[in-house]
Amino acid sequence: MERTSLLLPIATVAMLLTGAIGAPTSLVRAQDGNDAAVRRAVAPVEPPPTDELIVKYRQPEKFRVLDAEATHKAIQAAGRDVPPAHILTAEAMQALSAQAGLALTHVREMSGEAHVLRLPQPLPYDDVARIAKQLEQLPEVEYASPSGRRFIALTPNDPQYGQQWHYFAPAPGNYGANLPTAWDITTGSAGIVVAVLDTGILFGHPDLAGRTVPGYDFITSAYTANDGNGRDSDASDPGDWTTMSDTCDPYRPRNSSWHGTHVAGTIGAASNNSTGVAGVNWVSQILPVRVLGRCGGTDADIIDGLRWAAGLSVSGVPANANPARVLNLSLGGFGSCTSAWQNAINQVVAAGAVVVVAAGNSNLNASGFVPANCNNVITVAATNRQGSKASYSNFGTNVEISAPGGESGSDGVLSTLNAGTTTPGTHTYAFYKGTSMATPHVAGVASLMLSVKPSLTPAQVLNLLQSTATPFPTGSTCDTTICGAGIVNAAAAVQAAQNSAPMNKRAYFPIVRRQTASAGGLVNGGFEQGPNVGWTITSNYPPDFCLICNQSELPPAGPRSGSWAAWFGGFNNADASLKQTVTVPTSAPYLGFWHNISSNDLCNYDFAYVKVNNIVVQTIQLCSSTATYPTWVQTSVNLSAYAGQSVLLELAATTDFSSISSWLVDDVAFQAGP
Repeated sequence: MERTSLLLPIATVAMLLTGAIGAPTSLVRAQDGNDAAVRRAVAPVEPPPTDELIVKYRQPEKFRVLDAEATHKAIQAAGRDVPPAHILTAEAMQALSAQAGLALTHVREMSGEAHVLRLPQPLPYDDVARIAKQLEQLPEVEYASPSGRRFIALTPNDPQYGQQWHYFAPAPGNYGANLPTAWDITTGSAGIVVAVLDTGILFGHPDLAGRTVPGYDFITSAYTANDGNGRDSDASDPGDWTTMSDTCDPYRPRNSSWHGTHVAGTIGAASNNSTGVAGVNWVSQILPVRVLGRCGGTDADIIDGLRWAAGLSVSGVPANANPARVLNLSLGGFGSCTSAWQNAINQVVAAGAVVVVAAGNSNLNASGFVPANCNNVITVAATNRQGSKASYSNFGTNVEISAPGGESGSDGVLSTLNAGTTTPGTHTYAFYKGTSMATPHVAGVASLMLSVKPSLTPAQVLNLLQSTATPFPTGSTCDTTICGAGIVNAAAAVQAAQNSAPMNKRAYFPIVRRQTASAGGLVNGGFEQGPNVGWTITSNYPPDFCLICNQSELPPAGPRSGSWAAWFGGFNNADASLKQTVTVPTSAPYLGFWHNISSNDLCNYDFAYVKVNNIVVQTIQLCSSTATYPTWVQTSVNLSAYAGQSVLLELAATTDFSSISSWLVDDVAFQAGP
């Protein structure tokens, strides 16, 4: 059985060689290699809307009158004389409203003989600024300004936050992940869960206490688990130290790493609590999934943990009550992506989870490391404080993005740890370096993005992360061919997520009509009863786009038969599914359907799926090499394992942000054989 090692900090020299992980081909990647696109300048965070203006007249006394009532109330409140309050004359307010093009009301006189005016409703700050410019065109107005809203600069009061350079705004000599401005938008959402698949965590650490939901220990071997038993519901870290007698570790003896605790602290250490350090996400909960112990962990255990973390079922393990939207895997090893790995990742991504993995610590091409060389994951390389590739980081075209991973000493990543050399001791903090440390920065930022827009798909998360990344500085040893799109920029990514909307663009390619097939035992399997019968529709399509479409809404060639067909994709970042509960006939356990693929995309970025009970049973590449137009092609899926059972059947498809793919489906039916 293949065994995968965790990506330990490079401070542990042994793991520099065996603990590296590689970089995967991701669901979404820029196809044209256009550096200008991935290095796009980051727009500043927009000020919040406002409904107030400040106006100052050149000769204030000519446009105001005494506000006797307000002056009287002020004197009563103060118990002594106070400067008189004024309001603007009715004529002045009429002139201002006419110039603004909307009704303004007077709020109060303020210091400096200026006046506060209120708009009928809050407007975007830039719109209010334009209104202010209009008011300044009046010769009697000295100035007019939006009355913007300011906030406490959200800098956490954790005493060691000042040493977490890796969170700071990018600047020459200090290329951090730009968290402070992101925190002004969101510090996380209680509705988002982030899974840490690692060595477990130390729940008693003062910066992790109360930050978790119940996890699980997936290590089957009691020897590897190092806690006296195999799988159980205790995801705490007992230590992963090795001795000279532990032949599974070629670099023995070695102290406990407390690796999962360090990773979890970067993602979600309790923040602004006057203790220790800050985390990227202050609110969302951490789901500890223990898959690594003494001498690493097996693929089988890790893959089970992967599925369970995303809410998929695992035999013999209680259901996960808190499925994660983001999965952090700071682990890996040499090799190629096996079918077991890829199938699990596909299912997890299809369930809506973002999978973030480390590129590895061997200073080699990431294409030789698993699971990072699997499809549909976000692979993270490590950069140093100067914005160059960290000396140990894996690299290559499979890397999607970089994040601070640090170098030695205080140039590393500071997070939660423990002083115990074997079993847990005093809770502490320490600098580690590694792609293991870079990865939780990206996972944490992804969780902030989902906090402001939970509907984002994994493909959209990657698209936004890449398109908002900080460009590598001049002279950096990184470029977009070896370190991904840039260095993760939390503020820009969160703002982009907040402002994102489905793209109102759809494309199709020629499709030819063929003959009719029976709909079989499904309800509305041929879609001829329209969109509201049989199928439950879920999509991010704009309101004016159909999923079950009639002849007039489909491409000119129309459906395969009849007047209706299902149209998945056809525009960027499409995400759609059709579901219905069916009983798989024992005499006809094959699901047959006709489909037509149109695409000008490369493979590994757009996908169609057939799922049963939320588990992917067939994946279809939507790309130029699998395109079938102008021919409809019949295919089938063997569902014999579900014969006689009532199951949730689902047809689904996802497309990325670049080239467009369409998947048309018609005449779905159960049949006796393939």
